[in-house]
Amino acid sequence: MSGNTILAAIDLQHEESDNHVAVEALKLARSHNASLHLVFIIPDQHLSYVQNYIPAEMKAQVVVDAKADLDRFAASLDLGDTAVSLDVLRGTVYEETINYADKIDADFIVIGSNRPGVKDLFIGPNAARVARHANCSVLIVRP
Repeated sequence: MSGNTILAAIDLQHEESDNHVAVEALKLARSHNASLHLVFIIPDQHLSYVQNYIPAEMKAQVVVDAKADLDRFAASLDLGDTAVSLDVLRGTVYEETINYADKIDADFIVIGSNRPGVKDLFIGPNAARVARHANCSVLIVRP
């Protein structure tokens, strides 16, 4: 690994399965002496008609609450001496994951895939898009 940076995309709505994502990302970070970025992306429905009616204060509070939840999630992990940063982003999950990986020059993305359906061709749509379009290697973790 060149930059020794790993991005783990966490979905706080699936903490049990994403615990597996975090554990695998930590293993990878430790084995490569890498820093780890745990990221939660608030799905943005910017094209949704309803978005125009949600007050800005409420949107801001969602970010604050998500950051607190991500902090709690990270505190539940055995981080050891691994350098970990936590970030909450807003947008389209696969796009933000790829863009953030590029921004931090990630060597690896670790992402989960939940309950695949036939229409998803055996991995979730976000994991599939990240795997197809990322500029680095991607590990897809099953619960």
